[in-house]
Amino acid sequence: MACWDLSWLLHRDLRDGAFASLERVLDDTQLRGFNALRVDPCPHLIASPENGIHLDRCELIPSHGQPVEVKIRHALQQLMQSTHERGMKLWFSSHFINDSRARRSFVRRPADYVAVWSDTLSLIQEWGYLDDVAGVDFCYQFPSLPAAHGVTRRVFGRSPERGLPSRWSPTAAERLEAYLLEVPRALHALFPSVPVGLSTTSALSEQLRQLDTSELDFLDFSLWLDEDPRYRLATGEAMPMSGLLGRLASPVKQVLLDAAGTHWQRRLEEQLQRRMAFTRLRRLSPVLGNGFVRQPRGLRSMPTGWADLHEMMVVNALTQGVDAMTPTSLASPHYDWLWQEQDYLAHLNHMILAGAR
Repeated sequence: MACWDLSWLLHRDLRDGAFASLERVLDDTQLRGFNALRVDPCPHLIASPENGIHLDRCELIPSHGQPVEVKIRHALQQLMQSTHERGMKLWFSSHFINDSRARRSFVRRPADYVAVWSDTLSLIQEWGYLDDVAGVDFCYQFPSLPAAHGVTRRVFGRSPERGLPSRWSPTAAERLEAYLLEVPRALHALFPSVPVGLSTTSALSEQLRQLDTSELDFLDFSLWLDEDPRYRLATGEAMPMSGLLGRLASPVKQVLLDAAGTHWQRRLEEQLQRRMAFTRLRRLSPVLGNGFVRQPRGLRSMPTGWADLHEMMVVNALTQGVDAMTPTSLASPHYDWLWQEQDYLAHLNHMILAGAR
Protein backbone atom coordinates (compact mmCIF):
# COMPACT_ATOMS: atom_id res chain seq x y z
CA MET A 1 0.00 0.00 0.00
CA ALA A 2 1.00 3.58 -0.64
CA CYS A 3 0.49 5.80 2.40
CA TRP A 4 -1.47 8.83 1.25
CA ASP A 5 -3.23 9.42 4.59
CA LEU A 6 -4.41 13.07 4.51
CA SER A 7 -2.09 14.14 1.68
CA TRP A 8 -4.72 13.41 -0.96
CA LEU A 9 -6.87 16.16 0.60
CA LEU A 10 -4.25 18.63 1.80
CA HIS A 11 -2.03 18.77 -1.31
CA ARG A 12 -4.57 19.31 -4.10
CA ASP A 13 -3.55 22.87 -5.02
CA LEU A 14 -3.80 23.16 -8.80
CA ARG A 15 -0.57 25.16 -9.02
CA ASP A 16 1.90 23.01 -7.10
CA GLY A 17 0.05 20.30 -5.18
CA ALA A 18 1.41 16.76 -5.53
CA PHE A 19 -2.21 15.51 -5.77
CA ALA A 20 -3.54 18.26 -8.06
CA SER A 21 -4.36 15.70 -10.78
CA LEU A 22 -5.90 12.66 -9.09
CA GLU A 23 -5.99 10.60 -12.29
CA ARG A 24 -2.34 11.26 -13.08
CA VAL A 25 -1.10 10.51 -9.56
CA LEU A 26 -3.11 7.27 -9.47
CA ASP A 27 -1.55 6.21 -12.77
CA ASP A 28 1.89 7.07 -11.39
CA THR A 29 1.14 5.05 -8.24
CA GLN A 30 0.18 2.00 -10.30
CA LEU A 31 3.32 2.36 -12.40
CA ARG A 32 5.30 1.92 -9.18
CA GLY A 33 3.54 -1.36 -8.46
CA PHE A 34 1.08 -0.36 -5.74
CA ASN A 35 -2.31 -2.04 -5.64
CA ALA A 36 -3.71 -0.33 -2.54
CA LEU A 37 -3.79 3.10 -0.88
CA ARG A 38 -3.90 3.94 2.80
CA VAL A 39 -6.05 7.06 3.03
CA ASP A 40 -7.88 9.05 5.67
CA PRO A 41 -11.53 9.38 4.58
CA CYS A 42 -12.34 11.74 7.50
CA PRO A 43 -15.33 9.72 8.76
CA HIS A 44 -16.25 12.41 11.32
CA LEU A 45 -16.74 14.83 8.41
CA ILE A 46 -18.41 12.30 6.08
CA ALA A 47 -20.98 11.30 8.73
CA SER A 48 -24.23 13.19 9.15
CA PRO A 49 -24.36 15.38 12.28
CA GLU A 50 -27.02 14.91 14.94
CA ASN A 51 -29.26 17.50 13.29
CA GLY A 52 -29.21 15.37 10.15
CA ILE A 53 -28.04 18.18 7.85
CA HIS A 54 -24.75 17.34 6.17
CA LEU A 55 -22.68 20.16 4.70
CA ASP A 56 -20.31 18.68 2.14
CA ARG A 57 -18.02 21.70 2.04
CA CYS A 58 -15.70 21.75 5.04
CA GLU A 59 -12.51 23.49 6.10
CA LEU A 60 -9.70 21.23 7.27
CA ILE A 61 -7.23 22.69 9.77
CA PRO A 62 -3.92 20.80 9.62
CA SER A 63 -1.44 21.09 12.48
CA HIS A 64 0.98 22.75 10.04
CA GLY A 65 0.09 24.92 7.09
CA GLN A 66 -2.97 26.82 5.97
CA PRO A 67 -6.61 25.65 6.26
CA VAL A 68 -7.84 23.70 3.22
CA GLU A 69 -11.40 23.74 1.95
CA VAL A 70 -12.73 20.50 0.44
CA LYS A 71 -16.02 18.92 -0.60
CA ILE A 72 -15.41 15.83 1.47
CA ARG A 73 -18.06 13.40 0.17
CA HIS A 74 -17.50 14.47 -3.41
CA ALA A 75 -13.72 14.00 -3.00
CA LEU A 76 -14.10 10.52 -1.47
CA GLN A 77 -16.56 9.35 -4.12
CA GLN A 78 -14.22 10.60 -6.85
CA LEU A 79 -11.28 8.77 -5.27
CA MET A 80 -13.22 5.53 -4.88
CA GLN A 81 -14.51 5.63 -8.44
CA SER A 82 -10.99 6.20 -9.80
CA THR A 83 -9.37 3.47 -7.69
CA HIS A 84 -12.20 1.05 -8.53
CA GLU A 85 -11.60 1.60 -12.24
CA ARG A 86 -7.95 0.65 -11.69
CA GLY A 87 -8.67 -2.38 -9.51
CA MET A 88 -7.03 -0.78 -6.47
CA LYS A 89 -8.09 -1.31 -2.86
CA LEU A 90 -8.41 1.32 -0.12
CA TRP A 91 -7.18 0.91 3.44
CA PHE A 92 -8.89 3.40 5.75
CA SER A 93 -7.11 4.93 8.73
CA SER A 94 -8.32 8.18 10.26
CA HIS A 95 -6.34 10.88 12.06
CA PHE A 96 -9.58 12.73 12.87
CA ILE A 97 -8.21 16.01 11.61
CA ASN A 98 -9.54 19.21 13.13
CA ASP A 99 -11.95 21.31 11.07
CA SER A 100 -13.54 24.73 11.44
CA ARG A 101 -16.50 23.21 13.30
CA ALA A 102 -14.29 21.12 15.64
CA ARG A 103 -16.24 17.95 14.84
CA ARG A 104 -13.44 15.67 16.08
CA SER A 105 -14.33 16.82 19.62
CA PHE A 106 -17.66 14.98 19.37
CA VAL A 107 -16.04 11.58 18.70
CA ARG A 108 -15.58 10.53 22.32
CA ARG A 109 -17.30 7.25 23.13
CA PRO A 110 -17.10 3.86 21.41
CA ALA A 111 -20.61 4.53 20.06
CA ASP A 112 -19.36 7.73 18.41
CA TYR A 113 -16.69 5.80 16.47
CA VAL A 114 -19.30 3.26 15.43
CA ALA A 115 -21.64 6.04 14.28
CA VAL A 116 -19.13 7.93 12.10
CA TRP A 117 -17.66 4.80 10.54
CA SER A 118 -21.04 3.16 9.91
CA ASP A 119 -22.28 6.34 8.20
CA THR A 120 -19.14 6.42 6.07
CA LEU A 121 -19.25 2.73 5.11
CA SER A 122 -22.99 2.90 4.42
CA LEU A 123 -22.40 5.73 1.99
CA ILE A 124 -19.62 3.77 0.29
CA GLN A 125 -21.96 0.79 0.08
CA GLU A 126 -24.57 3.00 -1.63
CA TRP A 127 -21.95 4.03 -4.16
CA GLY A 128 -21.19 0.34 -4.81
CA TYR A 129 -17.58 0.32 -3.60
CA LEU A 130 -17.74 -1.50 -0.25
CA ASP A 131 -15.85 -4.50 -1.63
CA ASP A 132 -12.92 -2.18 -2.37
CA VAL A 133 -12.39 -1.43 1.33
CA ALA A 134 -9.50 -3.67 2.42
CA GLY A 135 -9.55 -2.65 6.08
CA VAL A 136 -10.62 -0.04 8.62
CA ASP A 137 -8.21 1.20 11.27
CA PHE A 138 -10.82 3.01 13.33
CA CYS A 139 -8.44 5.56 14.90
CA TYR A 140 -4.82 6.08 13.87
CA GLN A 141 -2.48 4.74 16.58
CA PHE A 142 -5.29 4.80 19.17
CA PRO A 143 -5.28 6.37 21.76
CA SER A 144 -2.47 8.64 20.53
CA LEU A 145 -2.98 12.34 20.04
CA PRO A 146 -4.10 14.22 18.07
CA ALA A 147 -6.18 11.44 16.42
CA ALA A 148 -7.90 10.43 19.68
CA HIS A 149 -8.55 14.04 20.64
CA GLY A 150 -12.09 13.46 21.84
CA VAL A 151 -11.14 10.38 23.86
CA THR A 152 -8.44 11.93 26.05
CA ARG A 153 -10.64 13.83 28.46
CA ARG A 154 -13.18 11.00 28.74
CA VAL A 155 -10.62 8.25 29.40
CA PHE A 156 -7.75 10.04 31.13
CA GLY A 157 -9.59 13.04 32.60
CA ARG A 158 -7.14 15.54 31.13
CA SER A 159 -7.00 18.11 28.35
CA PRO A 160 -5.67 16.86 24.98
CA GLU A 161 -3.18 19.74 25.10
CA ARG A 162 -1.42 17.99 28.00
CA GLY A 163 -0.77 14.81 26.03
CA LEU A 164 -1.19 11.22 27.22
CA PRO A 165 0.04 10.07 30.63
CA SER A 166 3.13 7.85 30.55
CA ARG A 167 1.26 5.15 32.48
CA TRP A 168 -2.36 4.09 32.24
CA SER A 169 -4.32 3.57 35.41
CA PRO A 170 -6.42 0.38 35.73
CA THR A 171 -9.54 2.52 35.24
CA ALA A 172 -8.17 4.12 32.06
CA ALA A 173 -7.08 0.72 30.70
CA GLU A 174 -10.57 -0.68 31.31
CA ARG A 175 -12.16 2.26 29.49
CA LEU A 176 -9.77 1.91 26.54
CA GLU A 177 -10.48 -1.79 26.32
CA ALA A 178 -14.15 -0.96 25.75
CA TYR A 179 -13.22 0.80 22.48
CA LEU A 180 -11.21 -2.22 21.30
CA LEU A 181 -14.19 -4.50 21.93
CA GLU A 182 -17.27 -2.43 21.15
CA VAL A 183 -16.19 -0.62 17.97
CA PRO A 184 -15.11 -3.67 15.91
CA ARG A 185 -17.95 -5.80 17.29
CA ALA A 186 -20.58 -3.30 16.13
CA LEU A 187 -18.94 -2.67 12.74
CA HIS A 188 -18.60 -6.43 12.13
CA ALA A 189 -22.33 -6.81 12.71
CA LEU A 190 -23.11 -4.06 10.21
CA PHE A 191 -20.39 -4.77 7.62
CA PRO A 192 -19.18 -8.37 8.05
CA SER A 193 -16.97 -8.24 4.94
CA VAL A 194 -14.82 -5.33 6.20
CA PRO A 195 -11.83 -6.16 8.45
CA VAL A 196 -11.59 -3.81 11.45
CA GLY A 197 -8.44 -3.34 13.48
CA LEU A 198 -5.99 -0.95 14.99
CA SER A 199 -2.70 0.73 14.18
CA THR A 200 -0.13 1.10 16.91
CA THR A 201 3.44 2.12 17.73
CA SER A 202 6.19 0.13 19.42
CA ALA A 203 5.50 1.91 22.71
CA LEU A 204 1.71 1.59 22.50
CA SER A 205 1.85 -2.08 21.58
CA GLU A 206 3.44 -2.78 24.97
CA GLN A 207 0.40 -1.16 26.60
CA LEU A 208 -1.92 -3.25 24.40
CA ARG A 209 -0.61 -6.38 26.10
CA GLN A 210 -2.81 -5.43 29.06
CA LEU A 211 -6.00 -5.30 26.96
CA ASP A 212 -8.44 -7.70 25.33
CA THR A 213 -7.92 -7.56 21.55
CA SER A 214 -10.17 -10.50 20.66
CA GLU A 215 -12.60 -8.45 18.52
CA LEU A 216 -9.87 -6.94 16.32
CA ASP A 217 -9.05 -8.49 12.94
CA PHE A 218 -5.61 -6.99 12.47
CA LEU A 219 -2.86 -5.03 14.15
CA ASP A 220 -1.03 -2.52 11.98
CA PHE A 221 2.30 -1.77 13.63
CA SER A 222 4.74 1.03 13.01
CA LEU A 223 8.45 0.17 12.82
CA TRP A 224 10.84 3.11 12.58
CA LEU A 225 14.57 2.74 13.01
CA ASP A 226 14.51 6.41 14.04
CA GLU A 227 12.73 5.39 17.28
CA ASP A 228 15.51 2.95 18.26
CA PRO A 229 17.30 4.51 21.27
CA ARG A 230 20.73 3.30 20.09
CA TYR A 231 20.22 4.72 16.61
CA ARG A 232 19.09 8.03 18.08
CA LEU A 233 22.17 8.10 20.28
CA ALA A 234 24.51 7.19 17.41
CA THR A 235 23.06 9.88 15.12
CA GLY A 236 22.93 12.50 17.87
CA GLU A 237 19.13 12.81 17.69
CA ALA A 238 18.88 11.95 21.37
CA MET A 239 20.61 15.27 22.09
CA PRO A 240 19.46 18.76 21.13
CA MET A 241 21.54 20.05 18.22
CA SER A 242 21.75 23.35 16.41
CA GLY A 243 24.05 25.13 14.02
CA LEU A 244 26.83 23.02 12.53
CA LEU A 245 25.92 19.92 14.58
CA GLY A 246 22.37 20.08 13.30
CA ARG A 247 23.58 20.31 9.69
CA LEU A 248 25.83 17.29 10.25
CA ALA A 249 22.97 15.07 11.46
CA SER A 250 21.82 13.99 7.98
CA PRO A 251 25.30 13.06 6.68
CA VAL A 252 25.91 11.12 9.91
CA LYS A 253 22.74 9.09 9.33
CA GLN A 254 23.77 8.32 5.77
CA VAL A 255 27.24 7.20 6.87
CA LEU A 256 25.76 5.00 9.62
CA LEU A 257 23.41 3.25 7.21
CA ASP A 258 26.09 2.78 4.56
CA ALA A 259 28.85 1.62 6.94
CA ALA A 260 26.91 -0.35 9.56
CA GLY A 261 23.68 -1.13 7.75
CA THR A 262 23.53 -4.81 8.71
CA HIS A 263 23.71 -3.89 12.41
CA TRP A 264 20.71 -1.56 12.13
CA GLN A 265 18.89 -4.08 9.96
CA ARG A 266 19.20 -6.63 12.78
CA ARG A 267 17.93 -4.09 15.31
CA LEU A 268 14.86 -3.42 13.20
CA GLU A 269 14.34 -7.12 12.53
CA GLU A 270 14.25 -7.74 16.30
CA GLN A 271 11.46 -5.17 16.61
CA LEU A 272 9.56 -6.93 13.83
CA GLN A 273 9.93 -10.34 15.48
CA ARG A 274 8.56 -9.00 18.77
CA ARG A 275 5.51 -7.48 17.08
CA MET A 276 4.92 -10.66 15.06
CA ALA A 277 5.06 -12.81 18.18
CA PHE A 278 2.32 -10.64 19.71
CA THR A 279 0.04 -10.90 16.67
CA ARG A 280 0.47 -14.70 16.60
CA LEU A 281 -0.34 -14.93 20.30
CA ARG A 282 -3.48 -12.84 19.84
CA ARG A 283 -4.42 -14.38 16.46
CA LEU A 284 -4.38 -11.02 14.72
CA SER A 285 -3.49 -10.49 11.08
CA PRO A 286 -0.16 -8.63 11.01
CA VAL A 287 -0.02 -5.47 8.93
CA LEU A 288 3.07 -3.32 8.45
CA GLY A 289 1.70 0.04 7.39
CA ASN A 290 4.32 2.45 8.70
CA GLY A 291 8.14 2.60 8.62
CA PHE A 292 11.13 2.12 8.21
CA VAL A 293 13.70 4.94 8.34
CA ARG A 294 12.96 8.61 7.76
CA GLN A 295 14.69 10.47 4.98
CA PRO A 296 17.68 12.61 5.88
CA ARG A 297 17.17 16.26 5.02
CA GLY A 298 18.60 17.55 1.77
CA LEU A 299 18.78 14.21 -0.03
CA ARG A 300 19.07 14.29 -3.82
CA SER A 301 19.70 10.60 -4.38
CA MET A 302 19.02 7.41 -2.49
CA PRO A 303 21.76 6.22 -0.06
CA THR A 304 22.71 2.58 -0.59
CA GLY A 305 22.27 1.72 3.08
CA TRP A 306 18.79 3.27 3.12
CA ALA A 307 17.72 1.22 0.09
CA ASP A 308 19.19 -2.00 1.48
CA LEU A 309 17.43 -1.58 4.83
CA HIS A 310 14.02 -1.16 3.20
CA GLU A 311 14.56 -4.16 0.95
CA MET A 312 15.59 -6.24 3.96
CA MET A 313 12.43 -5.23 5.83
CA VAL A 314 10.25 -6.30 2.90
CA VAL A 315 11.96 -9.71 2.76
CA ASN A 316 11.72 -10.24 6.53
CA ALA A 317 8.09 -9.16 6.71
CA LEU A 318 7.09 -11.54 3.92
CA THR A 319 9.10 -14.38 5.46
CA GLN A 320 7.38 -13.89 8.81
CA GLY A 321 3.89 -13.77 7.32
CA VAL A 322 2.86 -10.11 7.19
CA ASP A 323 -0.47 -9.94 5.35
CA ALA A 324 -0.35 -6.36 4.01
CA MET A 325 2.42 -3.81 4.00
CA THR A 326 4.01 -0.72 2.55
CA PRO A 327 7.50 -0.86 1.01
CA THR A 328 8.10 2.40 2.89
CA SER A 329 5.57 4.93 4.13
CA LEU A 330 7.68 7.65 2.49
CA ALA A 331 6.68 6.29 -0.94
CA SER A 332 4.24 9.08 -1.69
CA PRO A 333 4.18 11.82 -4.34
CA HIS A 334 5.00 14.58 -1.85
CA TYR A 335 8.38 12.94 -1.09
CA ASP A 336 9.68 13.90 -4.50
CA TRP A 337 13.21 12.45 -4.34
CA LEU A 338 11.95 8.95 -3.48
CA TRP A 339 8.91 9.12 -5.75
CA GLN A 340 11.28 9.61 -8.68
CA GLU A 341 12.84 6.19 -7.93
CA GLN A 342 10.15 4.45 -9.97
CA ASP A 343 12.12 1.28 -10.72
CA TYR A 344 13.20 0.85 -7.09
CA LEU A 345 9.64 1.16 -5.77
CA ALA A 346 8.32 -1.16 -8.48
CA HIS A 347 11.00 -3.68 -7.49
CA LEU A 348 9.96 -3.61 -3.83
CA ASN A 349 6.26 -3.89 -4.68
CA HIS A 350 6.93 -6.76 -7.06
CA MET A 351 8.65 -8.59 -4.18
CA ILE A 352 5.64 -7.93 -1.91
CA LEU A 353 3.06 -9.12 -4.43
CA ALA A 354 5.10 -12.16 -5.46
CA GLY A 355 5.65 -13.06 -1.81
CA ALA A 356 1.96 -12.64 -1.02
CA ARG A 357 1.05 -15.19 -3.68
